[in-house]
Amino acid sequence: MPKIHNYLLYKDMQDLRLSDPLLLLGPLERAAKAVGRLAQATTGSPVLAAWLHRSRVEAVADIADCQGRRVDPNRLRTLLAQVPTRALRDWGANMLALDLMRQMLSDHSPPAFVPTGMDGALARMEEAHARAGAAVLVACGIGFFAHLEAGGDRSGACLAVSRYLTAQGMTPLPLPCLNGVEAIRRAEPDGMWLVAFLDGIARQAEQGEDGLTALLHRWRGWRRRVGDRRSDARIRRAVDAVAAEGVIGPARLAARLRCATSAATDLLEELQRLEIAVEITRRRTHRVFVAEDLAAMLGEVAPRAAAVAAGPVPGIAPMVSVELDRWVEPAEGVDDALANLERILKRQDSLLARYGRIAGVSGEE
Repeated sequence: MPKIHNYLLYKDMQDLRLSDPLLLLGPLERAAKAVGRLAQATTGSPVLAAWLHRSRVEAVADIADCQGRRVDPNRLRTLLAQVPTRALRDWGANMLALDLMRQMLSDHSPPAFVPTGMDGALARMEEAHARAGAAVLVACGIGFFAHLEAGGDRSGACLAVSRYLTAQGMTPLPLPCLNGVEAIRRAEPDGMWLVAFLDGIARQAEQGEDGLTALLHRWRGWRRRVGDRRSDARIRRAVDAVAAEGVIGPARLAARLRCATSAATDLLEELQRLEIAVEITRRRTHRVFVAEDLAAMLGEVAPRAAAVAAGPVPGIAPMVSVELDRWVEPAEGVDDALANLERILKRQDSLLARYGRIAGVSGEE
């Protein structure tokens, strides 16, 4: 294993110097600028918690996908929001995604969960930075691919990227969108792996910044639709909750706002009237609402209420001072969602055992 690591650590750097130093300079500059812009955009953003939650969902779906497990981000949002959902076919993929998210939210030390290789990938990145004296992003890429080449798991390498960049001071906190998945998709056996890694990081940072900016604009627009109300009004907090979670039901909103379920239902119906949220269930119980910008992604969406029936929408109020949505707890409910999936799987044990006995008897015959 040390032989493989040293080969990647020095030969890749040597090949880059001997072939053309400019081959790495362009991708490195683009990646560094993109990561810097994203880090600056997250500083003081009023929708940072909401964006982190959405970014985590997309990130764990991408990481699971690079491991051959397809995860629907919208289904994952529904599980995290603790609202009823249709039967799942691939429990393993969703369990993997939820466990990855739990690892993202856990403290780095001491390790609290089953090792995934993240510590090993971090060690390789730190060693590359110390021994080769490379730039942070270059060392990150060398350690990333050294971990994979040595037989390490992909999820560990992907989870290590954002933590390493934070440890080196490039980002104020781990940003889930910076995970190296694009490098795995772009890398070719005989290609320049570091170039693929830097290009992938640059693309992820640019997409992350675009997503953060778009969410900020939508959130401000939604708050303007609410009108000039008290800054601590429940409906304003409901807007923040819908923006953060994307998929939510009355019971979940009631728990977050500490109010009655009936009051939460009224709030969601008011948000639907203002075209901030959309109900997708079309039923009286176990209703599910989604943020307006996610409605098109979730298949069947209830038609919006007619303007006449809904009444006039309040005029746009002047912008007030923006307060940070500190009350939003990113990815709240991960453990509950995992526990719920585990309970469902345990209920299937007897059925699976019976099928196993039937299959055994058939085999004997």
